[in-house]
Amino acid sequence: MAGEQVEILKEKEKESISSSSAPTSNRHPIATTRLEVDKFNGSNNFGMWQCEVMDVLYQQEMYMVLEDKPEDIDDKQWTRINLHACATIRSFLDKELKYPYMKETSAKKLWRKLEEKYMTKSAENRLFLKK
Repeated sequence: MAGEQVEILKEKEKESISSSSAPTSNRHPIATTRLEVDKFNGSNNFGMWQCEVMDVLYQQEMYMVLEDKPEDIDDKQWTRINLHACATIRSFLDKELKYPYMKETSAKKLWRKLEEKYMTKSAENRLFLKK
């Protein structure tokens, strides 16, 4: 799937270069940028981790799966994008945290479950913030 997405990005880049009159020196090719995200282990800052994972989803043009399905995308393509986004999100989770979410196929549901678990205003989270 990753190879397929790289090909799609290359094709889009070719189309935008040929259809644009702007100089190419102002362009920043997204396909060559690789964002690094530390694995979330439950003790590091979830909000910061979430922001970094969202950046990766934007980079890979999968951010829309965190919202409702657009009408212009067919079900098969939506399922494929969702599975890819879930795999991407899970890839940035520590092994111990990945297990409860390994069968989730909706990125939106996975994202919500992680938020509910780690963005709560519990006493444990407040202690972590005070550190």
